[in-house]
Amino acid sequence: MGSITLFTTSEYEPQAFDAVLFRERLVVCVHADEESVRLVPLDKVNHVDGDAADVLVETEIPESFYGGAEYGLADVGQFPDLQAHLEDIQSEAY
Repeated sequence: MGSITLFTTSEYEPQAFDAVLFRERLVVCVHADEESVRLVPLDKVNHVDGDAADVLVETEIPESFYGGAEYGLADVGQFPDLQAHLEDIQSEAY
């Protein structure tokens, strides 16, 4: 569980998540199997570590996915709705 690691200013140990979404002043961290969400103020985030293949930009993150985001990282295989959204975007590309 959790292929994306979040390092914060208030915790010694990094935390692993299946998705980390960046908004204007907030980071939304998601565990797919628990359907739990953790909110972290952006100024409390030191570093996020993840695979480059997990990076998503604004148009790839629908509002229906935890409120959307400007950009983020997500293990798409853990979220069938997000995977379907990305497949729809790819099928529309010319």
